[in-house]
Amino acid sequence: MACGAVLAGTLAWWGYRNGMLGGSEASLLQRLPTQDAAVLSVDFAELRHSGLLQKMASGPTAQEPEYAAFVRDSGLNYQTDLDYALVAFATDGTFLLVRGRFDWAKLENYARARGGTCSNGLCRMTGSQPDRRISYLPLNRHLMALAVSRDDVAATRLQHSGPQRLVEAPRDPVWLNIPAAAWKRGAGLPAGTQLFLSGISGADQVLVSVGPSGQELEARLSVDCHSPQEATALAVQLQQAATTLRDLLAGKAGGKPGATPPDDLGMLLTAGVFAQNGNKVTGRWPLRKAFLDSLIAGI
Repeated sequence: MACGAVLAGTLAWWGYRNGMLGGSEASLLQRLPTQDAAVLSVDFAELRHSGLLQKMASGPTAQEPEYAAFVRDSGLNYQTDLDYALVAFATDGTFLLVRGRFDWAKLENYARARGGTCSNGLCRMTGSQPDRRISYLPLNRHLMALAVSRDDVAATRLQHSGPQRLVEAPRDPVWLNIPAAAWKRGAGLPAGTQLFLSGISGADQVLVSVGPSGQELEARLSVDCHSPQEATALAVQLQQAATTLRDLLAGKAGGKPGATPPDDLGMLLTAGVFAQNGNKVTGRWPLRKAFLDSLIAGI
């Protein structure tokens, strides 16, 4: 078997995973169709505590009339009402398990007002395109199953266990687990991203998370290989990818790296530092506050 990949982080942890509001993360993962699906986990409660959600609330999206209408009519505002979301991006749709505080009567009225139907708690409505059907239902008072799929009852699949793969899940407020099958489907990725993915193309899965480093944050990568020789080769390949991308960006800036915005995603990738110890390769990318602020401002 080729390299297995694990991205590790060390952010503070606030202890909701032992069953608050509808089950542990492990039990929720069992309901998702994770086989060949990228899986995203977001701890909104922790992000709210850290102040990041408040920053997002001041962005342009919060001022859009459509967003304001959704909040008003559905009674659901992720900035205040959601505590946790687990999402599977599968080949046949997007599946979500969401914990929080829901006004179920308003959510049913929201679906009906837009031409949808609700029966026995299951609501169905058309999404942004005719072949995108939205369905949702309560699994309990504080836990919602939601799906966007061609199947207009897809959310009911989350009442039971789905087709599974082993998902590496760090104890971090936000993480994204991408199996090899999912990133190989991801056409149209930026050239810089493709350079890095090609370096770990033999991995079974890539797990991305973020942790603190002093007063800043950093993204961390850990890849387990079969042998020290394999790990050495991968570390060299990843460092060469960072160097190649740095040279490409310098060329676009007329040979003046300083002319390229320092908080651009490409510049972020060039700052990767990689090391090898035995069978393991590690990588770190600093996430400066200016970069996070510009990212939030673009939401």
